[in-house]
Amino acid sequence: MAGISTLGQYLRQISELKTQQISFSDLSQQLSSGKKTQSLSGLGNDIVRSMRSRVGVDSLETYNSNITNANRRINLMINATKEVKSQTENILSGLRLAVQEGDFPDLQSTQKLAESVYSFVIDLINQTDGERYLFGGSDTSEPPLTDKGLLKSALGNFLPDSSDLTNPPLVASGMIGDWGDGTITTDQFIAAYESTSDTVLGFSNALTSGTAGKTKVQVSDISNFDYTQLANEGPLKDIIRTLGVLKQLPPVEYAPGALNDPTATTLAQDVAPFPPREKQDNFYKVINNLIAKLDTSLDKIDQMQFDLSQVQAQISIVKTSHTDQIKAYQDIIGEVEDADISEVSVKIKQMEIQIQASYQVTALVSQLTLSNFLGR
Repeated sequence: MAGISTLGQYLRQISELKTQQISFSDLSQQLSSGKKTQSLSGLGNDIVRSMRSRVGVDSLETYNSNITNANRRINLMINATKEVKSQTENILSGLRLAVQEGDFPDLQSTQKLAESVYSFVIDLINQTDGERYLFGGSDTSEPPLTDKGLLKSALGNFLPDSSDLTNPPLVASGMIGDWGDGTITTDQFIAAYESTSDTVLGFSNALTSGTAGKTKVQVSDISNFDYTQLANEGPLKDIIRTLGVLKQLPPVEYAPGALNDPTATTLAQDVAPFPPREKQDNFYKVINNLIAKLDTSLDKIDQMQFDLSQVQAQISIVKTSHTDQIKAYQDIIGEVEDADISEVSVKIKQMEIQIQASYQVTALVSQLTLSNFLGR
């Protein structure tokens, strides 16, 4: 009976020792990882709270990433429009300084500046964030604007024979040629270049066909913000067209568009640089129209920047809210999954004592043989 009893005690002691070792291993794992368990199933009834919180964190972090990307793109768009505005202001200032009613302004330097600014503005309109064109809507397959030379060709040129104005003009092509030789009136010339199509200006097929789509940022399951600014809508288009006309105008001393009479250049008094007053008035009417267009475009750029800043402010508020909610979810996850390191340390110390005692008891039990028992 003693042997059977001793064997049972011995086996029970080994079983308890294994249980203590498992518990000690679990506590050691908690101490090293900071987590109560290494599997979701180990959370028991709290598994649902943990999973819901983790899904919430993942979803909100995705939306915050969307907002971060949109915020970066909006910053790039605002900076691009600021550059466009700055360069346009330089052109406008040059025109205003150069143009004096009744005198012949030196427009050559202003036109050279307009030509370089024209190319620079195209580069800004075609600015990208990665592979995404900022002013091309949702279309990413082609740049919003390309100088294909169609505007230059449509505007044409006017160049009279300065050695003998009784001769036909050396060059008279396109809208400017018609205006210069009096085929169309100044008002008709202005109306013609103001109605230039998007295709002639060089805008992409997606923009001209209206299929470019919107640029939106998804900030929640049910909310998104539209920050679309298309290159062929509003001030950017007006500036491109105005600069295109300005840099193409013929030398001012010929004052084209004069008398709305194809034979105007045969008049004896029509000798550069002293054309009739009517020619001067017509020429300055075009210049003043271009100045007004640039003025209006600058106001519209301010509105564009304001609209972009408004969206930026709104999505920043949403991001702050998401960040706060993420912290709340993380607190729940921590409450459910994180182990109390101080408590675990105390338990490990207690477990060490228990295991040491169990080993001692097991050692004693293992020494209880019949001969030892009888010898005592």
